[in-house]
Amino acid sequence: MTIGEDALLSNKAIEAWKSSLPKGKHIFVSAGVKNIHPVMDRIVNRLLAINRIQYVRITPSDIQASSEITIRGKAKIPISTPSHPTAIGVHLIFEPAEKYVQFHEITSSTKGYGGRIVQAVMDSIPEDWEALVMLDYSDGFWDKMMEKYDKILIL
Repeated sequence: MTIGEDALLSNKAIEAWKSSLPKGKHIFVSAGVKNIHPVMDRIVNRLLAINRIQYVRITPSDIQASSEITIRGKAKIPISTPSHPTAIGVHLIFEPAEKYVQFHEITSSTKGYGGRIVQAVMDSIPEDWEALVMLDYSDGFWDKMMEKYDKILIL
């Protein structure tokens, strides 16, 4: 289910959105989320379209997606720790008022999935948005992504 550019998903619509997921895909929405921004909706749907991504967690300002989760108390957290030996995942900080999404963490234990994750995000954000990378420890990955996508900025 995708939503229009100006619409926000309400609580009732969020439940319908979660129930329409393909088999084997899971979304965890924190209690603080009252609505889903259309860009967040697009990012989540494109991330879930990546075959290895099974779990997404949404908070008011974060999107976390991964092939694996860790349990912290009652929270199920998708794994995005850089250089994780088995996970494929991303942690994004979402700032719609500032028109950017920040790649906080990204990991890919399988070659090619980091690029798929970046493509999913970049294909989801509007022309007037940017994607930020605060710290680059990637040994060239983000340089390659910047060549491919002109809206990525390394700060």
